[in-house]
Amino acid sequence: MIKIYSLIFSFLFLAACEPTNETQNEKTIEVAIENKATLKMSEYFELDEIIYFSDSLIIDNLKKVTLIDDLLVLHCSWGLDYLLLKNMLSGEEYVISNKGEGPEQYQALSDFFINTDNQIELLDGKTGKILSYNLQGELLSVYRNELLQKTQNFMSLNGEDYFLFGGNFYAGSYDHQLVLLNKGKGAIIEKFIPIDPDRARFMNFIEARNFTKSPAYFAHTYNPWLYKINENTIIDSVLFDFGSYNIPEEDLDKEYADVREFSISMQKSGNVYGFSNVIVNQEILFASAFQKGKPLHIYTKLGENQTMVFDKIENDLFGINQIENIKYGHRPLTISGKFAYFIVNIEEQNEIFTEYHLSASNQSDENKALLHRIENFKEGDNLAIAKLRILN
Repeated sequence: MIKIYSLIFSFLFLAACEPTNETQNEKTIEVAIENKATLKMSEYFELDEIIYFSDSLIIDNLKKVTLIDDLLVLHCSWGLDYLLLKNMLSGEEYVISNKGEGPEQYQALSDFFINTDNQIELLDGKTGKILSYNLQGELLSVYRNELLQKTQNFMSLNGEDYFLFGGNFYAGSYDHQLVLLNKGKGAIIEKFIPIDPDRARFMNFIEARNFTKSPAYFAHTYNPWLYKINENTIIDSVLFDFGSYNIPEEDLDKEYADVREFSISMQKSGNVYGFSNVIVNQEILFASAFQKGKPLHIYTKLGENQTMVFDKIENDLFGINQIENIKYGHRPLTISGKFAYFIVNIEEQNEIFTEYHLSASNQSDENKALLHRIENFKEGDNLAIAKLRILN
């Protein structure tokens, strides 16, 4: 049996090695779960454009999406493991797909980010490589270090110090925590946020995006804290407080056979759990969580410390207008500047399309064209992305 120890956040950020790393500030965002509402998209966004992709591309699961200027970079996973680069102005598309066992290939596309030199750094956490590409998909360099093996997510703000997170995969050598690799020294120079090994199976999960870059944060599933980072340390923290729906310490102190039993217990309790999928820009923070087994989407205006919680959605902006329970696919793929980007699953909407939807959905020219593609779905035309302007 595995024991879940209570989280002692009063001394979070104690490093697993000397010297001790402490945050400079700790903040709390109060989340009023009892005020759950329906997210009516037109009240918070307006449709700017629909972005389409070549029919010849095989696009399955979008693990991670980021943006630099007018270039979308998408990680297509589920076995394909490649990056798709889409210029939203010219329509040009580039693909980084070099999976293999050669010295300039990757065996696993674990993560990627765009560095300060506008280069794409791609992590191969299986063989321990960082491959750098330009924005046209041309290979520039390969860095190898066995310390990168089993890393699942990474981030560097200066090209020298790399935050590495591998969840339980990385725990064999470096315990259950976030670590900092210095590229020049080729060594781990700091460790942060240690997680008790008896609790790690419940509190140390890999996500599609454990890091955000602008601004730079780190987060991981089941931990309601968000950690702000600079080039080589943690400098700030934010706690998401769900009030009476926080998990009580006595529930964390119980023994559970596995994470499934823990999740079932949390579903029955009505408390909020599974905080994850954090996306941040300078003004808005998005995250998701679960209550009673159902997804919640949380939007926070950072400057005003104003938080809204949604359990249903009415998408009256793009695609079919329908009211339904919030799902994972309703999350924004990324938020950049004044825009948020959402996925449109054309094939899925085609399966429920009726004549009613032609008149009941948004009648803008952009959406009429999208509805036409949905109605006349062709194999391979399975994905579009809606670019939405954020209101107020």
